This record gives sequence, structure tokens and C-alpha cells, in this order.
Amino acid sequence: MDYLLIIIGLYIAMVIGANDSSNALGTALGAKIMKYEKLILFFSIFVMLGTLNAFNVGHTMNSIVSGNILYSYIIAGIIIGIITYKKIPISTHQVIVCSLVGLNIHSANLGLFLKIVGSWIISPILSGIVAYTFYKMFSLLNISIIKRVSFIKYGVILSGGLIAYNLGANDLPTVIGAISTDIKIYILGGLFLIIGAYLFGKGVAETVGSKLIKLNPSGAFISQLSAGLSVLLFTQFGMPVSTTQSIIGGIVGVGLTKGIKTVNWKTLRNIVLGWVLAPSLSIVIGYILSISGLL
Repeated sequence: MDYLLIIIGLYIAMVIGANDSSNALGTALGAKIMKYEKLILFFSIFVMLGTLNAFNVGHTMNSIVSGNILYSYIIAGIIIGIITYKKIPISTHQVIVCSLVGLNIHSANLGLFLKIVGSWIISPILSGIVAYTFYKMFSLLNISIIKRVSFIKYGVILSGGLIAYNLGANDLPTVIGAISTDIKIYILGGLFLIIGAYLFGKGVAETVGSKLIKLNPSGAFISQLSAGLSVLLFTQFGMPVSTTQSIIGGIVGVGLTKGIKTVNWKTLRNIVLGWVLAPSLSIVIGYILSISGLL
């Protein structure tokens, strides 16, 4: 077992906790339903449950390349760390997968890679469509305001738990799967993911929860639920899709029910730009290094 690779993988898992915890915590934080410290405790339980279902995505990641894993993870870790420091919610999935493929282009399973890229495109769109539909349906429910508020409050927390579960079942094995399929390593990675969320995750959570769209509690609930269901579906097929993209797709879907002016298009543009630039940079740097003979 390559312990250096495991250390790097655990580092990236911690950075993912700092960046992607926003997917599970950002909407509840933006809607001011619960304080960040309490949300972290709830988040931790569901992340660890998710690690027990990490095998599907882990197997996919273990199959995509055979070759230089170490330097791929070094490239991914540097790029993810820099962009997280800038508090931009990126897709860590894309950075990791593209670093692996770029540096191992000749041995990569390009057919599988194209399927993964397709899932990256479809998952946020699906989340947005589901969120738009659910929000429209929810607004038609004839229930009292008190019951509605109570339902939404607990719904936001539970849907955040579903997102946290997906972080353990999908995001984490995207990092660890190319290194190991050992459940003990997944559990250890889950612990590092939680540490990253606790220490560094609040800034990105605030970006997602309050700067993209001013969410009300019902919007927070629907956007999280839609994203959680979308990612869970792709997880069952072993596709390492981006929880970040899905949750933002859900948020935009909710925003569009109230008109396009409710969406902060400048913030969304910057987020999408990060989604494009980060994986592009990863695959280009990896490819250049692979043909240069430096590694």
C-alpha cells in the first residue's frame, strides 16, 4: 500500500470537506435555520453513513486509469486548495478526474471518461428541473403556515443530511477510489472530510447559501432535496457526479420559479467559470507533464 498516496488522498478529502460542506450546510445556513456548529455535528453522522456505500463510485474511479496516480493527486490538490482559498465553490470531482486522465491519457478509459463528463452536464440540469417542479408543486399545497414552517425547517435539515450522505458515498470515493477500495480507508477519509468542514467550510457555505440567491426556507429545502436525489441516483450507477453542481443547479431552479432576476448571474457566472477553468487546467497540466517526460 502506497502510504504517500493515502496521505495525499486524505489531504484532498479534508479540502473537499472545506469546499463541499457548503452543499450540505449552505442552504440551511443561508436560511438561518441552525447555527453552523450544530449543523456540522448532524453533517458528520450522515457523511460517515455515506462512506459505507462508497463502493460503486470507488470502483469507477479505480477503473478509469492505470498509471501515475501520485502526481495526478498532487496537481489536483494544489488546484483545489488554491480555488478553495479564494472561496469559490468548484467541482472537486472534475479536478481529480481530469488530473488523472490528463496525466495518464494513453492508459485512460476514455469511454468511461466521456460517460462521466456526460453525467457532469446532466446532473445539475436534472437537479434544476426537479427543484423547479417541486417548488411549484409545494407552493400549491393547502396547509397552515405553522405546519408549513415546521415541515420546511426539518426538511432542510434532513435534505442537508442526504447531501452529506452523498459526500461520503460519492465525493469521498472520487478521491479515495483510485488509491484504494478498502472500507477502512473510506472511513478514515470521511473523518478527514469532516475535519475540513469543521475548520474551513463556513466561508464557502456562506457563498452558496446567501450570495447566489437569497433563499427562503422552502427554497432551501427544495434545492437541497432535488440535488440530493439527483446525486443519489448517479451514485447508484457509480458515476462520480458533482454535489456542488447539483446543489447550485437546484438553487437556480428554485430561483427561476420567481423570475430570472432573482438569480445573481454574476455570482453564477463566476461559479461556472470555476467549473470550467479548474478541470481544464487540471487536464492540460497533466497532459503537458505526461508528454514532457518530466515525470
